[in-house]
Amino acid sequence: VDIMLNGEVVDPLAFVCHVDVARSQARIVCEKLQSVLPRQQFVTVIQAKAGNKVIASERIRAYRKDVLTKSGKTVGGGDITRKKKLLEKQKKGKKKLAATGKVTLSQEAFNSVISRS
Repeated sequence: VDIMLNGEVVDPLAFVCHVDVARSQARIVCEKLQSVLPRQQFVTVIQAKAGNKVIASERIRAYRKDVLTKSGKTVGGGDITRKKKLLEKQKKGKKKLAATGKVTLSQEAFNSVISRS
């Protein structure tokens, strides 16, 4: 069973188990990673693959920065176009970040997942 973070295989987390218990073991590892990994500015997808098939999957939600609040003041009391412009700009930035962003697995997170029981 291979564990993937955002589509990239993390070799140290791969493990071998019987086909009958692979799904439940993969679910345990994915849930453990979800609770241990910190949230990012983009959505982090954790998947467990057996062969070419995804058998377990979890998602870590992204932070949502409120771009409509600048130094304590809310933007736009009237025209909606300014709000839309700010939200569209944030959307483009998040899309760019998700394409280039890397998820690093800290030693503490790695150890806590390895010591599953």
